[in-house]
Amino acid sequence: MGLGDIRHDHVIAATVEFRRLGRDKFLRTYGFGRAMSYELVLDGLRYDSKAIAGVAHGYATGDFWKARDFSGGAATVARCLRELGFVVETGAADNRAALLARLRQLKVSRSPGNPAPSRHQPLSLLWAMARAADDRPRLTPWPTFRDEVGPLLVEFGLPNAKATPEYPFWHLQGSGLWEVRGIPAELVKRVPSVGIFNQRHPQAGFTAETADLLCDPVTRLEAIATICETYLGDIDRQALFSRIGLSGYTTAGGLLTACVEETGGADTDEYGRSGGPAPRREATRSVIVRDEALARKVKELEGGRCQVCDTALRYLNRPYSEAAHIRGLGSPHHGPDELQNLLCLCPNCHILFDGLEIYVDSDGHVRGTRDDRAPRPLRRDPGHPMDEAHIAYHRTLCALKARIPGVG
Repeated sequence: MGLGDIRHDHVIAATVEFRRLGRDKFLRTYGFGRAMSYELVLDGLRYDSKAIAGVAHGYATGDFWKARDFSGGAATVARCLRELGFVVETGAADNRAALLARLRQLKVSRSPGNPAPSRHQPLSLLWAMARAADDRPRLTPWPTFRDEVGPLLVEFGLPNAKATPEYPFWHLQGSGLWEVRGIPAELVKRVPSVGIFNQRHPQAGFTAETADLLCDPVTRLEAIATICETYLGDIDRQALFSRIGLSGYTTAGGLLTACVEETGGADTDEYGRSGGPAPRREATRSVIVRDEALARKVKELEGGRCQVCDTALRYLNRPYSEAAHIRGLGSPHHGPDELQNLLCLCPNCHILFDGLEIYVDSDGHVRGTRDDRAPRPLRRDPGHPMDEAHIAYHRTLCALKARIPGVG
C-alpha cells in the first residue's frame, strides 16, 4: 500500500477533519509537525500536505500513516496531491524569493571583448529545470551532462564562445543551488580537469532543498522566467524551449499531442483526391478527467457569453461556449480543476488565451501580447470567483513568450 491508494475524496475527508479539530490538535492526533516545504491550498485555506496525505491514506486503507511511515520526501507527497487535482504550494515565500534572488546573481563570466554575460550557467540551469519538470533524477552523471549540455551551449551560447560544459558543471556550486558529488576531497580545493571528470564520473544537480522548491509549478515557472529575463533576453525562446524539453511552457494548456502523419492511406487520383474513405488507426492515450459540472457551472454563471469579447454563439440551436482553464491542467502547469481556475470563452478567444496571445493584466483588463488590440475589461459575474494567483501564472507565461516588460 502506498500513496497511490489515495483518491480525491479521501483528501477532502482529511481536510474536513483538519478544520473540525483545528491544525494543532490535528497534527498532534496523527503524529505530524508543521509543514516545512509544501502546503495544500483549498478554498483559500492552507493545510500541512504530508499530514493530510497520511490521514487520507487512513481513510483509503484503514492504515493512518504517521510522518515516519513515508518512504518518499515532501516533494513526493506534493506530486501525489497535484496529480489528484489539488494545488500544492511551497509554504515559505521567503525561500522562493531567495531562490529567485540567487538566480539573478549568478557569478557568470564575461569575455574581454564581449560585455554580455556568459550563457553557460543559465542554459545549464534551464536544462536541469526541464529535467525537474519531467520528474527525472536531480543528480546527473558527468557523461550525460557533457553530452546533452555541450551541444546546447554550442547552439544557444554567445557567438564565438567556446562550449565548455565542465565549467557550469563545477562552478554552479557557487550559486548555492547546485552540488557536485563524486570528486575526492583532496581535489575539491581546485577545479578538477576534464580528464578527472571523465575518469571519476561525478554527478551534479540541484541541491535537495532547491529541487524541492522547483517541484512547485509556480516556483518553477518564476525561476525559468527569471533566468530568461536576466540572461537570455535576445534568444528565440520557442526554439530554445523546444530544444531543451520545456515545450509545455509555450502554451497555457501545456503539451499537446502531436498529429501522426499517416502513410499508405487511401488511394488518390491525379488531382490528389481520395478514392475512398479516410484511413483509420487505433490509438491509446491517457487523458485528464475534467469535472463537467464545473464546466456547466461557469457557463451558467456567465450566461454562455465570452468573458473576453462578449460573444454569445449558438450551435444546433443551443448556446455554445467553452470552459477554459486559466492555469492548464496538464504538464508542466498542473493547475487545479476548480471554478476559480475557469473562464467562459468563445472558441476564438479560447485559442488566443491558450496560445498566449492575450492575457489579463493586474487591473483586470484583457490585452494582447503583441500590442495589437485595445484593452477591455474582463467581464465577470459577481458569483464567479477567480483566483488571482492563476491569472498571474498565465500572465507570467505570456511575458515569458512575448518579453512584455512588467507583465509577470
